[in-house]
Amino acid sequence: MFEVDMIFAFALFSVGLFGITSHKDFLRIFFSLEMLINAVILMLASSAHYLGLPQNLPVAYMFIIIATLEAAVGILIFAAANKFTHVSVPDELSEGLNK
Repeated sequence: MFEVDMIFAFALFSVGLFGITSHKDFLRIFFSLEMLINAVILMLASSAHYLGLPQNLPVAYMFIIIATLEAAVGILIFAAANKFTHVSVPDELSEGLNK
C-alpha cells in the first residue's frame, strides 16, 4: 500500500508541476502550487505511517499549517489585485495598474 501512496503523491506532484509551467492565470498557478505542497505532505505522512518514522508526522503537520496560511495569503493577494486592477493574469497586472 505504501507504493500506491507514493505513486499517487508522484502523480499529484507531476500534475502540479505541469500546472505551474503551462498556465499564466494566477489562480491556476496558485492551485498547482498547492498540489505540489500537498504531494509533499502525502509523502511525509505515508512514510511516517508505513515505515514507522514518527518524527515525520510533526513535519507533515507543520507543512499542513504552512500550506493553509499560504493559501489564505494567496487568495487575499489575488482578491486585492483583482479588486484594484480587474486582471487575473499576472503578466497583465502592470497594464491594469496604468488604466
